[in-house]
Amino acid sequence: MSLVLETERLRLRLPEVGDAAAIAAALDNFNVTRWLAIVPHPYGLADAEQWLGGLPEQPELGRAPLAIDLPGSGLIGVVSLTPYLGYWLAEPYWGHGYMSEAAVALLAWHYGQEAAEDVVTSSTRDDNHGSRNVLRKLGFVETGLEERTHPLRGHVYVAVNHELTRKVFEERER
Repeated sequence: MSLVLETERLRLRLPEVGDAAAIAAALDNFNVTRWLAIVPHPYGLADAEQWLGGLPEQPELGRAPLAIDLPGSGLIGVVSLTPYLGYWLAEPYWGHGYMSEAAVALLAWHYGQEAAEDVVTSSTRDDNHGSRNVLRKLGFVETGLEERTHPLRGHVYVAVNHELTRKVFEERER
């Protein structure tokens, strides 16, 4: 199985062993990992290799994480949809619309599938304004707040739950 999505600036593809160094470099930055519930910090090459090694050899179409590849720069982040939308982006690429562009491509692919779930969910920490802005631009609406305990760091934080329906996404794309 191979899913490759192309946008004006990006190529979304399955992660490869050769991406380990870029993943480790991006996720060893606490400004990135502080927002991620299941990514440890510090994050090294062995962590990236372990994550890549744990990915299925034959991933289910549309349920595999996709590398966000910027031609000339390589992997700059990862996006996945299970139908929970999850993502991260290396800090030097924040604020350029890359995550919104990648997520729109994946959501368009998802909603183009006949058997796709109608509702996609996501969540962010309440203080992650960048991620909340991405979801807002995509058409997600906030559905509630939830106190959670960070599974790796143990602190309590407030998560903002979001959802996007097929109808809202399709209207947004017109």
